[in-house]
Amino acid sequence: MIQEIHSFKKEIDHIPVPHDKLDAIITKTVQEAGAGQRTGIRKKMGYVAGAAAVACGLLLGSAALSPAMASLVSKIPVIGSVFSQIGDSGLKSVSEQGLTAAVGATKVSGGDSLTINEVFYDGTRLSIGYSLETEKPLGEEYIIMRTDFTVNGTEAKFSARDKLTEVTPTYHTGILELDSPAKLPDQFELGLNLSTEDRVKKWDFAIPVSKQADNKLIPIGHKQQSGGVELTVSDLVVGPAGMRLAFSAVSEDQDSVDYLSVTAVDESGHELGSLSGGTGSKFRDGKYYSTGTQLFDRPPAGTKTLTFTPHEASGRVKFDSFTVTLP
Repeated sequence: MIQEIHSFKKEIDHIPVPHDKLDAIITKTVQEAGAGQRTGIRKKMGYVAGAAAVACGLLLGSAALSPAMASLVSKIPVIGSVFSQIGDSGLKSVSEQGLTAAVGATKVSGGDSLTINEVFYDGTRLSIGYSLETEKPLGEEYIIMRTDFTVNGTEAKFSARDKLTEVTPTYHTGILELDSPAKLPDQFELGLNLSTEDRVKKWDFAIPVSKQADNKLIPIGHKQQSGGVELTVSDLVVGPAGMRLAFSAVSEDQDSVDYLSVTAVDESGHELGSLSGGTGSKFRDGKYYSTGTQLFDRPPAGTKTLTFTPHEASGRVKFDSFTVTLP
C-alpha cells in the first residue's frame, strides 16, 4: 500500500491545481480549528484530527476542482483491492463481501516494485491480484510476464492468464487467473515466481492460500457419444465467485478432444459469461484422452436449472444439450 501511495503522490504532484481555492479552504479550516481552543490533550487531539481532515479534504476537494485529479482518484484501489477495481463480476462480489485474503507483500527488482495485493481460492478458481510500479513506462519486456509455481515447495503446473491494466504509465494493476490440472489442498503455500519476458527482472513470493468453504459440488455424470468422441461431464462446482464445469473426452482424433468448449444458459434464456477454460490431452493405446474445465459467471440468485451445450471447434462433431438442476 505504501508503494501505491508513493506512486499516486508522484502523479498528483504533476497535476495543475487551483491554488487560490485550496488556500481559501486551508485558511478557513485553520481559523475554525483555532476558535474555542482548549489546553491539554484535547487541544493536541484536535490538531491531529484537523490535520487529517485537511489532508483528506484537500485530496477530495482537489478531485472536485480538477478533472485530472478526479480521474486519478477514481482509480485508487479500495484498501489495496485489485479485484474490486478491475476484476470480473465474481471477483468484485467476493471482494465486496470481504472473502478475499489480503497479502500486501512487495518485492523490488531492478528498481521496479511488484506487490501481491490479494488472493482468492474457492475450488472453482484461484485468482491473484497484484500491482506493479516501474521507474519507466512499461516496455516490450512486460508484454508477456513469465510465471513459475510451486505448491508446498513442490513444482506445480498451472495454466495462467494475466490481465494487466494501466492506471498511469508507471503504475499498473493486474490479475493472474490460475487453472490447476489437479485438485489442490484446502490450505497450501503457493510459490510464485514472476519475471519479465527477458527474465532480467524477477520477483519471488510465498503466498499462503486458504480455500473458501462456501461452495457446492453438484455431481452430473452425463455421458454421450458423437462423431467418434466419447464425452463425459463429471461435475459442477458453484462458488461465490463463479462456477466450474469439469469434463473429459476420448477419441482417436486429437483435434476433436483438444478444442472442446461449453455454453451455459439458465431457464430464462440468459447465457452465462464464460470467464476461462481449456483442455489438455495425452495419447495412450491409440487414443487421445483429454480433460478440461470451464469457468462461468455465477448464475443469478434463484436460478433453478442450467442447460449446457458442448461444442467442438471445427463443427464436425455435434453434441446434445443437457440440463442440470441446481440444489
